Formats: sequence, structure tokens, C-alpha cells
Amino acid sequence: MTLDTIRQHLQTEPRTRVVAFGSSNTDRRIHGLHWFDWLDLGIKHTHGRVHHFINTGIGGDTTRGLLARFDEDVARYEPHAVFVTTGGNDSNPDVGIDAATYRANLLSLCERIRALAAVPILQTYYAADIENLGPVQGPRFLEYMQIVRDVAAETNTPLVDHHRRWEPLRLQHSELYQALMLDALHVNALGNMVIGMDLVRAFGVRLDAVTRAYCVQGRWYQTVLDLLESM
Repeated sequence: MTLDTIRQHLQTEPRTRVVAFGSSNTDRRIHGLHWFDWLDLGIKHTHGRVHHFINTGIGGDTTRGLLARFDEDVARYEPHAVFVTTGGNDSNPDVGIDAATYRANLLSLCERIRALAAVPILQTYYAADIENLGPVQGPRFLEYMQIVRDVAAETNTPLVDHHRRWEPLRLQHSELYQALMLDALHVNALGNMVIGMDLVRAFGVRLDAVTRAYCVQGRWYQTVLDLLESM
């Protein structure tokens, strides 16, 4: 299963319902457009209003919480696709979700989304500021991002690996990386734009000329990430 399923649905069906399901990386929590909004605009500018985007992110949530509220915040909308972006809070040792439980929860989420005849789309986080997460959560965060990749591969689930894209920037160009971050685990408005630019491209849609001009800084960062990825 690939993103082509959703791309085709957007082009052939009257309405495509997409849910963003996660924690504070998904919850609208600061000013400016969110990464989900940028993809919404790209689809609108390319195909017209052929979709509904529903954001059910709640800050501080874990995979345990996502499973508990699945029926209310996902199933009730009868979605065609569901973004699942987790791992930051699960990797916090204080919440009591070890790696095996996190993996099992991710598998359950994918299964429950597919049971709705919807496409799960797993996302890693962007690169977190590992040093400032602390000596315990920092390494665990990296481990949990790898679990996201492993579950995506094992279940043939579409994956958008923001972390793999961002990590070279964090390691090699700290000042540029920090300009995208609000704190160790959250992006700012520019960071949301950069994530959004990658999602727009992943879905094969385009922003209109006026919006692209507004996004010059975000598109510049996307080019930098492309260059780092090619090295």
C-alpha cells in the first residue's frame, strides 16, 4: 500500500476525508499554518476542494491514549486516510511505555485504521534536540523513531520519514536547525512550513504561485535538506 491510493482517491472521488492523529506535533498549538494546513492548501490549489482535513491531535498524548480515543477521534469520521505521528511522549520514561509496548500499540493503530478501509500513514517526528531531551529520553526517542520505520516496513504502511530528512541538518548545521525549533521536541511556524513543503511534494500536489512566493524560506530549507540527503 502506498500514497498512490490516496492520490488516486483525491483525483477521482468527490470528497476525501483525512484525519491527523497524534500529540502536540499534530495539535494546533502555536500561531501560523500547521504542517497539516500546508498539505490542505496544496491539495486545494491542485485539485480544488475535494477533501476534508480533520485534526484530532491532543498535546501530551501517547499511543496508549490514541488507542483509547480511537473510536471518538478517528472512526466516527469514516476517514479514507489517517496520519499517525507518535513517539515523542511514548519515549519519555516517565509515561511507562517501553519499546515493545510502543511497537505493539503502533501495530494495533495500523490494524484498526485498516479495519475502517482507510490508509494509515505513519510519520516520524522531525529531528528532536536529542541533547536537550536528556540522557535517558534522547536515546529512547531515536529508538522509537526506528520502531516507526520498522512497523511501516513490516506492515507495508506508507511512511513519511521527516526524522531521516532532518537529522543531517541537526548534526551538521545546528544554527539552521535551531531556527526551525520552538523547543527540544516541537517545531515553530517555519518548521511546520518545512514539514508541509515535504508533504506537498510527497502527495504530488503544488501550491499556487502566490503561496509559493510566500514560502520562499521554507522552500529554501527544503532545498538544503535535499542537498544533505544526496550527500
